[in-house]
Amino acid sequence: MNDDTLINLVARGLVDSVINDFKHYANKLLELKKERKLPYISRQEVIKDLDISDGTLDNWEKHGLNRYKPRYKTTLIYYLIDDICKFIIIDT
Repeated sequence: MNDDTLINLVARGLVDSVINDFKHYANKLLELKKERKLPYISRQEVIKDLDISDGTLDNWEKHGLNRYKPRYKTTLIYYLIDDICKFIIIDT
């Protein structure tokens, strides 16, 4: 039987795609975590580091991205770096 059947070719393509997405995710995660002591990143840093808009982050929040705010009164907003990386993969 021929090993290059359509099913095998499609399966290889899907595996390649998943591996590629994972590499992209892992590289972005390492880049964002470089020299960090905490697993959080501020909203301003996300916008700057990823070169995205406020609207993009708002859209990610509408689709499940959790925001974290300190318990004291402040306007600061933070995100878990791992959560941000998941949305990079989903939205690309």
